[in-house]
Amino acid sequence: MEFRRSVERLDAEGRLTRIRTRVSPRYELAAELHRLEGRPVLFEQVEGSEFPVGGNLLSSMDLLCENLGFAKTDWIARLDAAIAHPGPISEGTGGFVYLEPDLDLLPILTHYPKDQGQYITAGVVFAERGRARNLSFHRLSRLGKDRVVGRLVENRDLHSMYLDAREHGEDLDVAVGLGNSAGVLVAAATSVPRGTYELGIAAALEHGIAVTRARTSRIQYPVDTEIVLEGKILHDETAPEGPFVDLTNTYDVVREQPVFVIDQIAARPGAIYHALLPGGTEHRLLMGAPRTPTIYRALADEHLDVRNVYLTEGGSGWLDAVISIRKRNDDEPRRAIEAAIRGHRSLKKITIVDDDVDVTDPHQVNYAVTMYWEAGKEVVLRKVKGSSLDPMATADGIGSKLGIDATRPVDVPPEKALKMARPETALGG
Repeated sequence: MEFRRSVERLDAEGRLTRIRTRVSPRYELAAELHRLEGRPVLFEQVEGSEFPVGGNLLSSMDLLCENLGFAKTDWIARLDAAIAHPGPISEGTGGFVYLEPDLDLLPILTHYPKDQGQYITAGVVFAERGRARNLSFHRLSRLGKDRVVGRLVENRDLHSMYLDAREHGEDLDVAVGLGNSAGVLVAAATSVPRGTYELGIAAALEHGIAVTRARTSRIQYPVDTEIVLEGKILHDETAPEGPFVDLTNTYDVVREQPVFVIDQIAARPGAIYHALLPGGTEHRLLMGAPRTPTIYRALADEHLDVRNVYLTEGGSGWLDAVISIRKRNDDEPRRAIEAAIRGHRSLKKITIVDDDVDVTDPHQVNYAVTMYWEAGKEVVLRKVKGSSLDPMATADGIGSKLGIDATRPVDVPPEKALKMARPETALGG
């Protein structure tokens, strides 16, 4: 569902909090997003800009899956199917109003006191180089009226496209979408094989997507994007990027990164700016949830009967996974832990539970761990490759991992029922 329609639907259902008083984009708006964590919110008046700001719109699995039109229990199956079978992309028209390349027009937030400055956090970058096309999330720190510096993770598609352009002495044309549909946001954060065009995943999730071409380049982007920054990544200019609060609510390191120049701003009439609070629930969910099919496939490749995978909020949507399996023997949880690590090397903690446990419910998971964990069943790995986001790891991500088997034993005497009792629906009569 497009960003605008999502806001309107939540408002019509009485689930949107409207802030009608004027707020400052410097610290105040971020503080309000934090205070209203998990509750969709629209800031109608933002100092210095004509654009309202929406946030926390996809801050739970329920909200995300409602937006995409299916139950959260179908999340992995639907995303996996979208990766395997891309949807149709058609030509359309967006009805955009074209503005000067002046970032003063936008309500770009300053989130935390030690931030480098104003940060665009919900930007999805659309890029094309030769026959390669890509869309991906990138944080962008404002440098001036028409310039930002963006974090490009090494060995990812956009970084490779940028390096190729730089080697040829060429700038890389891009478009940065702000206020994207849920399908585009999910697709931009999904890990797929090199050469896969992520917009096809979004089109599958949304039953088709219409795109239009930028006025300043050949780049295409969806017609329902709220605001688009058309521009390029410069081949000959870099700048320091950071500090910035990342998923774990800790500051990422400062790096020398490429500079983007904005040639033009395109905006839909009445456009809404999407603000993603760094380290907030929406940030963690959008970064973590699209990784779950990768973990799922790693377990399925081990012929394990995996039922669900969830990257927890407590693990910042990145470091801690809860996985439910239908266990056939007591060796399978260890195999599941090892497979999960292969599927997502950044994992620090993995908890395996039975298939009747809701992996998204921390109370059910804690119950399973407390009742069924037994000393000696855990897996402990030290000095292994993990995530640089782990505050206990080295700068290059070398740290520890813990795997917990919180499943019930397969062979249980009849007189010792370990399965949690649940009330049954009363029969009429």
